[in-house]
Amino acid sequence: MAEDQPNRPYQVLLSEGAVQDLTRMRDAAAAEAAQYPGDKTPAHNANRTLYKNVLRELQDLETGSSKGHHVLGAHRGLGDGRDIVVSKIGDGTGKPNHRLTFREIPGRNAGGTDARDVITIGPRHGSDGAYQQTAMRLGRSADSRLPQLDRFGEAQVGSGGKAHQRHPVLDANRAIAHAFDGQTPLSGSRPLSEAGFGSRAASGGAAKQAGNQVGRQGNPHRGQ
Repeated sequence: MAEDQPNRPYQVLLSEGAVQDLTRMRDAAAAEAAQYPGDKTPAHNANRTLYKNVLRELQDLETGSSKGHHVLGAHRGLGDGRDIVVSKIGDGTGKPNHRLTFREIPGRNAGGTDARDVITIGPRHGSDGAYQQTAMRLGRSADSRLPQLDRFGEAQVGSGGKAHQRHPVLDANRAIAHAFDGQTPLSGSRPLSEAGFGSRAASGGAAKQAGNQVGRQGNPHRGQ
């Protein structure tokens, strides 16, 4: 029913790399479902849990119920990410071990609706982790600061800050990004609703639909 549809004040966009990240997660979840169809233990549901949690976060970014967890900031070795927002996502086996990175994009630069351009979804740690991939996909040096990002200032609260400390920083980041004409989606980014990951389930949300799809998908490489 129409009244059951959540309001979506933001458009979620997926970079080409983020589409590839989600495809790998979907395939890993499907393979796990085929290997452990009736096993509910966290270790044998990690890929399915991660995929569901990622889709749930994407839906929450659309509705505005999530604004991300913290601003990345500028760090030597990771590049200048003062305009980057990070969501923490877990696979059910312990502390959140994956990161989703996105940028706030003003509606005038995204077809009329304020957007959240997802750059990377991947593991937190490792030489090819989410933060390293974010810098690479944005074409940013790992060790240089970008003068155009000085407008974002310096993030005052780290990833460990309390919500009441982090949220004002996230709100300020969004306001600055929406006022910045230089903040545009990556070339090739496309709406989540067009990417084939079931973001607009009529009932039960994206995570429920994803779980049903994964449960039915015996061949992890079937479909796109």
